[in-house]
Amino acid sequence: MMVASSVARRTLLFVLLLASTAALASLPLQATLEELAKGADHILVGRIVGVDMIDANGRPITDKDRRTGPGLKDRIRLLIVVDEVLVTNAPSVPKRLAVPLDPFMHYRYGDVSDAHAQASSPELILLRGKDFMPVVAGVFRRDLKDRAEALRIHAATHASSPKKPTGEAK
Repeated sequence: MMVASSVARRTLLFVLLLASTAALASLPLQATLEELAKGADHILVGRIVGVDMIDANGRPITDKDRRTGPGLKDRIRLLIVVDEVLVTNAPSVPKRLAVPLDPFMHYRYGDVSDAHAQASSPELILLRGKDFMPVVAGVFRRDLKDRAEALRIHAATHASSPKKPTGEAK
């Protein structure tokens, strides 16, 4: 009887552990404004104007049923028009950016494309690096109301880095 109880308890523990791991595997990453502003090399104001999808070789994909997720090499990117450059360490900022969503999230190209069929309102866009990538995978957009606080955090944590003047993208 003790053996059966021990086996049942171990089986239950294994099932619960497996279920909690599977549940976490599909949750989007989260980041605070502080994390994004501290990690950002570029703080921009921009609008999402479309979506595209590329394969591992950078070739466009048009099949709306294609998906992303763990083990898949396709990437869905949000197409952003930059309206204003608030902070950057780059010599210039492109007027249009293609910023990838989290490649480990399970997305269907058609669903994301439909969700962004209309241009968005201006948003705060926080990116890092010379390739203008998200600070945290798939997390790079904030409401414009966070502008002053994002700039304050960035200035406080990037005091030694040169700042480019604000203005329009090129």
